[in-house]
Amino acid sequence: MSEISASAAPSVSPLNTASLWRRFGAFVHELLFLVAYLFIVGLVFASLSGESMRAGRPQVLTGPIAILQQAYLFLSIGAYFIYFWINGRRTLAFKTWQLKLVATDGGVVDKKRAIIRYMATWIGPALGLAMFMLIGTRGSAWWIFGIFANFFWALADPARQFLHDRIAGTRVVDAAN
Repeated sequence: MSEISASAAPSVSPLNTASLWRRFGAFVHELLFLVAYLFIVGLVFASLSGESMRAGRPQVLTGPIAILQQAYLFLSIGAYFIYFWINGRRTLAFKTWQLKLVATDGGVVDKKRAIIRYMATWIGPALGLAMFMLIGTRGSAWWIFGIFANFFWALADPARQFLHDRIAGTRVVDAAN
């Protein structure tokens, strides 16, 4: 048997990081899908908790049930994304936009890395909420920029990586190849 030399090994094409526009388009697409997803999981929560709309008016949840609802929604969104991010699976938006999430080395994303990415994705919204609580609505909407901190990071990052991808050791690549 002959050995295959390193020079005879097939070349592997490098994975190209997807453009910011395509990643942002997939983000908007994902948000549209999440509205429907949250509607469904919200109905499940309302059914399980006994909370419902009375006389056609939505009830504003307060106290422990409101905290439980927020935790439920947070975990439901996390379960959705983490499920699709691990082991090479893709969300509907990523399939539509021909994108794929990979580890920095090009390998598949494991559960730990997916959880870190999901948690890091909330840095921007948490920053926006903190800014809103500090600034309020006194004629300034600067807090809105905090929400998109993860995206603004990509404009300054040399590799155009989002903050949450940089933290998690992941990147979004072009899957059209």
